Amino acid sequence: MHPSVTPLFLRTLPGLFLVFSFFFETFSFAQESPTKAPPKEETWQVIYLAGQRIGYTRSTVETVGTDASAIVKTTSDTFMTIKRFGQTLVMKQALTTEETLAGDLRRFRFEMANPPAMSSVTSGKIDGRELSLTQEVNGKPKTTIQPWQDGVKSPVFQDRVLKDNPLRPGETRTFETFVPEFAKVGKTTMKAFDRENTKMLNGKPENLFKVAVSNSLLPGFTMETFLDAQGEAIKVSSTMLGSSMEIYVVSQAEALKAIEGAELDLAIGTLIKVKPLAKGHESKRIVYRVSIVDQDPTDIIPPSDTQTLKKIDAETAELTVVSIPIPRPATVGKVADEYLESSQYLQRDDELIQKHANRAAGDATDPGEIARRMETYVREKLTKKNFSTAMASAAEVAKNLEGDCTEHAVLLAAMLRARRIPARIVVGLVYADRLFAFGGHMWTEAYLNDQWVPLDATLGNGGIGAAHIKLADSALSDDGPAALSGFAPLMNVIGKLKLEVISAE
Repeated sequence: MHPSVTPLFLRTLPGLFLVFSFFFETFSFAQESPTKAPPKEETWQVIYLAGQRIGYTRSTVETVGTDASAIVKTTSDTFMTIKRFGQTLVMKQALTTEETLAGDLRRFRFEMANPPAMSSVTSGKIDGRELSLTQEVNGKPKTTIQPWQDGVKSPVFQDRVLKDNPLRPGETRTFETFVPEFAKVGKTTMKAFDRENTKMLNGKPENLFKVAVSNSLLPGFTMETFLDAQGEAIKVSSTMLGSSMEIYVVSQAEALKAIEGAELDLAIGTLIKVKPLAKGHESKRIVYRVSIVDQDPTDIIPPSDTQTLKKIDAETAELTVVSIPIPRPATVGKVADEYLESSQYLQRDDELIQKHANRAAGDATDPGEIARRMETYVREKLTKKNFSTAMASAAEVAKNLEGDCTEHAVLLAAMLRARRIPARIVVGLVYADRLFAFGGHMWTEAYLNDQWVPLDATLGNGGIGAAHIKLADSALSDDGPAALSGFAPLMNVIGKLKLEVISAE
């Protein structure tokens, strides 16, 4: 195994952060009636993962204006820190929303900071039937105008609903919610259950009313919200990456206690163990038996040029993965423009990316040979394996030349596009020889000879074998889904997926 492939839980953390964000937006605090101005208040929450404190959130709410024109303004600031393969990863976010008393979203701003990468900012303003959406990556903003539907709620609306209009046991309620991390509208579903005993932060059980909350943008993921007699949401519980996660309403002093998360290394704990796979990255064909708790693998794992699935039962499938060598000579086929265009994460026209692309290609003219040289070039140039970054854009990587698989993947994709070779990024699982396990990973695909050919600049082996399992791909286009949404399938299976190698060639 190449030394650089040791950290293979390489890109689940951005997705983890994204889901945490959804928690904080929906579990801010219980306000008064959605038709009345809520009082000004401040709430603190503490975040635990696998029984360890990893962060906190501070939320405030105030009402601006009076009567029907009043606007409810909510601000949430979140801080988290954990370890990933021994390196500390710090994540901060700030969310501000403005909504009507009925919960209709009017304005928002979401900022995610994960040093050393530059902060990314998504903001928007609703004007009638239009959303003016601005997304800023690497310090460069881009604004688009999108259609907007009346009645779409803010991401913090549901708490006011739960208090003002409590659900009865067995009742289900749905409404459309805008989720800033995805920059998309999803359907929020709340299902009420009866009271049950749940352990609180002090270790004592409390008999609380339970409401399960899910969103269509995160299929298969549910959080349990526990309400007291006044309808206040005082605890949220869920399973995250195979570990329990809890958020509690606490005092400011409790929330600001020293974070223990530096001792929690999620990377090791989320690996999917398998029997040793000899020369997995040199394999031409591997057949796996895949099982996912409470989910059909054929709904989660997509077919592609490299893999096919055969359903066995409701939770089990046979997955066959084959390698596709880099073709030489190769031709560049016709694909959608989004795989060739410059975007905020794949800045094809950036001066440094152009220079790296030209240096890597050298005197090569065949697209297949250029792709092979670029894969090797990125592997050799990114010598500083930095695992403290959630996700940097290709332009940042071209400048700093550090990061792990995400940074390798986006830089290679941007360089390929700089030489007019269609490219996209892939999220999935990869085998780590020394760990005898699969972990989260990102790599690149180039469209050559009318098929998507995998390239892995983290490994730099001249293409890949059959020890990569694809879960999703993305053009990372500005008009497509938010960049981090590509990690949702990976987050959805970690902790629930089991793999067994049936045969390998």
